[in-house]
Amino acid sequence: MTFTRSFAILALAFSLFTTPAQAGEPACPGGYSNQFRLNGQVQNPARFRLFDLQYRPSSIVTVSFFSGSSGFVTKSYIGVPLIDLLNDAVIITDNAAHRNDILRKYVVVGGTDCYEVIIAVADLLSNFGHQQVLVAFETGDGQPLDASEGMARLIVLNDKQGGRLVSNVATITVRSAP
Repeated sequence: MTFTRSFAILALAFSLFTTPAQAGEPACPGGYSNQFRLNGQVQNPARFRLFDLQYRPSSIVTVSFFSGSSGFVTKSYIGVPLIDLLNDAVIITDNAAHRNDILRKYVVVGGTDCYEVIIAVADLLSNFGHQQVLVAFETGDGQPLDASEGMARLIVLNDKQGGRLVSNVATITVRSAP
C-alpha cells in the first residue's frame, strides 16, 4: 500500500511539473502555418487564410534589414496593413476607466515556433506613430511566400534589424497594459 501511494504521489508531481514539451507534446511545433487568428481585446475575432488576405486592399513594400544569418537583406512584399485588420476587428477600449485607453493597447504577433514580438497600437495609428506594418502574403513579384515564411509574415518597415519580422504567423493578439 505504501509503495502504491508513493508511486501515485510521484506520478502526480511529475504531471504537475512537466510541461507539454517534456511530456512528448511539442508546445511550439513550428512549421508552415496556413492561417492565423486575430483575437484578444477585440469585438470581432477572426481567422485569416490566404484568400482572406488576397481580397483585401494591399500594399507593396521593400524592406532592407540586417539578418544575423544572412547579412544585409533587401526584399519586397505584398500584404495587408496590420492597422486595417485591427480596425476591422474593432479594438475594445474603455476611456471611462483609462484616459486614452487605445494608447495602452499592444499587439502580440506569434509564429508557430512561439517566436513573439510586440507592436504598440499607438505606433500604428495615423495620429501617433503611423508606422507601416504589413501582414505579408506574397513576395513583391506576386509569388506566394516560401515555406519558411509561411502563409503570412509580419513585415515592419524601417526596422534596422529583422527581429520583428515574424514568419509563419499563427496569432495576432490584442492586449492591454496593466
